[in-house]
Amino acid sequence: EVLSAVVALKEDYESKPYDLVEVSSGYRIQLNEDYSKDIAKLWEVKPLRLSRATLETLSIITYMQPVTRGDIEDIRGVNVATNVIKVLMDQGWIKIKGYRDVPGRPALFSTTKDFLDDLNLSKLSDLPELPEIQNIPEEAQISLLNEPPPNNSE
Repeated sequence: EVLSAVVALKEDYESKPYDLVEVSSGYRIQLNEDYSKDIAKLWEVKPLRLSRATLETLSIITYMQPVTRGDIEDIRGVNVATNVIKVLMDQGWIKIKGYRDVPGRPALFSTTKDFLDDLNLSKLSDLPELPEIQNIPEEAQISLLNEPPPNNSE
């Protein structure tokens, strides 16, 4: 009965300026994209600006979760600044899922339902596939292994 009601609502909303959209936490009524630019003019919202380091960190957490800060630093090759994790947690996009059972008990980060909702996704598998890295010259692989990692933090 509930599913048939949802289908009926979706059909009813097709002729209206709003849609019933399935997201990770259930269903949400939201403004149709055709009207979003006009409605956005009614209020000024400063867009969230994320640095490259923040986006890289979010991508690593999203595709490799649950992941520790140390794992992120190993992948990126630089230290992860505290404010990068704080921005993502304040936005509600990541959370501490638990702690790894190793000395120091580092926090394990994963994405939240709010992250999926904000991207209009139902589940993580709706994310695009990561492209394969192809044809890395052997010289580049060796030189990367021999170079010490950068010691700066972003």
